[in-house]
Amino acid sequence: MQQSVIPLNQTPDAMLLLPEARAETAGASLNLALILDGVRRHFWIPMTLAMFGMIIGYSYYKRQKPGYEATSVAQFGAEQKTLLGIDGVGSSHFGDEKSVNTLIQAAKSRDVMGRVVTDLKLTQRATFSGGHPSESKEAKDHAIAVVGTMTRVSLRKDTRLIDFTVSGPDPDLVASISSQAALSLVTELENQKNRTLQEAVQSLVAEGERLQEKLKKSEIAMHDYKRKNQAISLDERKDLVLSKLKELGAGLNRQSTERLTLETHLQACKEGKMPRDQLLNLPTIANHPKISGILSQIGAQKAALAVLSERYKSKHPKYEAAQAQYDNLEQQLDTLLGDAVGLLKSSCENSRELEKKMQEQLKQQESEALDLEQLAVQYNVLKREMESDQAVYESVLSRIKQVDVSKEMEAPPIWVHQLAMVPTEPVSPNAQKIVGSSTAGGAMLGLAIIGLMVMQDRSIRSLEDAREKLRMPVLGIVSNVTQEPESSGRTQNAAMRAEMVLKTHKNIAESFRELRAVVTKHARGQKQSYMVVSAVPEEGKTFVSTHLAVTFASQGLRTLMVDLDLRRSRLAEEFGISKRGCGLTELALGEATLADVCHYTGIPNLFLLPAGRHVSSPAELLANCDIKQLRKVALKAGFDRIVIDTAPLIPVHDTLVLGELADITLMVVRCNRTPSVIVQEAMRKLQQTGIPLSGVVLNRLTRRSRSYDYYYHNSYYRPREIENGDDTRLPVRNAPFQQERII
Repeated sequence: MQQSVIPLNQTPDAMLLLPEARAETAGASLNLALILDGVRRHFWIPMTLAMFGMIIGYSYYKRQKPGYEATSVAQFGAEQKTLLGIDGVGSSHFGDEKSVNTLIQAAKSRDVMGRVVTDLKLTQRATFSGGHPSESKEAKDHAIAVVGTMTRVSLRKDTRLIDFTVSGPDPDLVASISSQAALSLVTELENQKNRTLQEAVQSLVAEGERLQEKLKKSEIAMHDYKRKNQAISLDERKDLVLSKLKELGAGLNRQSTERLTLETHLQACKEGKMPRDQLLNLPTIANHPKISGILSQIGAQKAALAVLSERYKSKHPKYEAAQAQYDNLEQQLDTLLGDAVGLLKSSCENSRELEKKMQEQLKQQESEALDLEQLAVQYNVLKREMESDQAVYESVLSRIKQVDVSKEMEAPPIWVHQLAMVPTEPVSPNAQKIVGSSTAGGAMLGLAIIGLMVMQDRSIRSLEDAREKLRMPVLGIVSNVTQEPESSGRTQNAAMRAEMVLKTHKNIAESFRELRAVVTKHARGQKQSYMVVSAVPEEGKTFVSTHLAVTFASQGLRTLMVDLDLRRSRLAEEFGISKRGCGLTELALGEATLADVCHYTGIPNLFLLPAGRHVSSPAELLANCDIKQLRKVALKAGFDRIVIDTAPLIPVHDTLVLGELADITLMVVRCNRTPSVIVQEAMRKLQQTGIPLSGVVLNRLTRRSRSYDYYYHNSYYRPREIENGDDTRLPVRNAPFQQERII
């Protein structure tokens, strides 16, 4: 798979100024992007396990026997309303959730299941008896347990329907068990209701008999009390006594008032304070027989004088005679009024006597009323007790009648809504469910394994991960190219393939140019050399060095690419140069000159110094020769850039003897593969040998883990530009180097 370079979303200065201290941690060690990337890289694991699960599920499905289901439906009523509001004693109400749950549990009870076993004679079947005799208790218990496992009782949501679903291999049998289970529940509840009603009626009858006997005793006790105390008309006597008592009280009050008035008048007469006219206005004086007679005569004589005065004068004998008679009557009245004290005193004494008699009568009447009240208290106690017994007795009789009536009119608490039909198609095993579940289980297991692999992965997985673990500037990012150019293949050499990639993918070419700008600014002096290293093989350092060299050459800079991997040299073969030709080994041994070992690659300005023939001790060869003179000779020969491909650091120590051969040292790290501790160990070796490491290039970083700057590269170069290509190059300064070999 070809690769492309994606630079950091930073300016070169920013990358070079990154501190070597610990970088900020970006995100958790495990996130969705890493998991998705792991799935992309290891997709064969869930696919293989899903296929394996599908095979197991299908095998399990083929071994299963067909199963059938039959469902009977029972319906229960809510709180029942009977005629005239009469509720049955044994009525069952299912108006709340607890009552409904109780009904569901009752449908699964041993009594209901036992009735099903008995009615269908299931103990005579070997699958239900469990090998026990059909008439034994063990056979029935085993059959009840089997029926219970086959039966599923459930309430339909938002309805009053109960489903009795029975599963089994025999369609006729499951239909019979389902129907019988519903019928058995109805029968069991009806029997419970009848037993409850019967017990209630018996209890009410016994209570009625007891209350009847008690009422009889209460009536006898009340009758004896009336006869003993002559209280037959106690209420009438009581009313009469109370009425008379009120009259006596009112008369006594009037008499007391009259006596007080007389005493007041008597006292006034004794003191002589009352005139004649006021005395005559007193009822006691005015109503006296003598005084009232004289007053009548005076009135008549006064009228006669009035008549005579009209006929005669005052000196007339008749008038004078009448006047003398009138004066005589006035004199008699004055005489009688003179004895007014005696009259008032006599009237006061008579009033006191009358008041005393009335007080005695009132006391006697009060005593009689108290006696009647005492009799009434006991009488009322007996009367209330008798009335209470009578009311309770009548209530019990009424309840007994209500139970008899409601027993006939009350609807059953539950009834069969629909009996089960014999199923014609099996419901199990469900091929889609079994195979789908096993396949999904295998896929989920594969995903879990990938998740564990991602969690246990200690490699560099992202840009932030590299900054955190390596603590070095990341100078470039290389990602996978999902599609190679159509003309690429093994028939082309490495230079041509690299050039084709740079032509076809404008964003890749721009990324290499930016990487070139970063490392160029980081180099010392005008003449620059670059050494590309890696911790272990297969990191992609040859790929990075090749593309970097092509990028330098495309800028018009004469570039020399040196293969210092003397153990596993590949550049000569990749560039289509014969391995038997001269190379670095011959140059180090003094057997050839630089002009003899430099080969033209076919790309303008790009030349290759291959490794040469194989030697037994490459490290000793590099250590004994003055390899640092290679840079001086190459720069003196007219090369502007030198790109050195080296051996891996961990397996061999060939690269460690090079010292400061190059101005820039780049370490290529393959993402999602090489553990960070291996890379850190390689960096430690470079530090110990005095080779300064300039930065890191991340290789094969997935698109989900790379920086967002790739989006801008990808969107800036439109498809038309990528398809047409734009291979504008700088003028080539290669003079005598446009031939196959350097002369």
